[in-house]
Amino acid sequence: MGKLSQRAWNNVIIVSMLILIMLFNFSGNFLNSGSDETSTTRNLVPSDKIITTMVFEQLKVERIGQGWRAISGEHTIKYTNEMLANLIENWVNAEISLIEQHNSWHSPTAAVELWFAGQALPTEYHFKQQQDQTLVKINQQIYELISPSYQSLTPQE
Repeated sequence: MGKLSQRAWNNVIIVSMLILIMLFNFSGNFLNSGSDETSTTRNLVPSDKIITTMVFEQLKVERIGQGWRAISGEHTIKYTNEMLANLIENWVNAEISLIEQHNSWHSPTAAVELWFAGQALPTEYHFKQQQDQTLVKINQQIYELISPSYQSLTPQE
């Protein structure tokens, strides 16, 4: 191999680093391809979203600093910060699966509004009990709630 000047060696290093960066960037696609294709479940709350407020029919749950508080309109129920944190954790960990075909969405549903950090408008979640499954409608898409149960996603008295 012939001698290379300092400038030529710098160019060799730069080009090899660019090739390594491209290799690392595309290797994630190669290594992960096919691994999640069989899994049709996803989280109810996107993992990149942070819940700031939840509005149920008769209760509003708000983030206050590191904790949570509940504001009720009609009756006074004392929720501890731990109870509310568990409720939020259930929402974050809940799994849903997309339903390919489904009858139209006729019957009345329970609705919950979630406000996320950095979003101007809330995301609405509509729930419907049907035989042995709970359906969730988010942005005109209908999903089946896999886990936990719907009762775990509502504030318990």
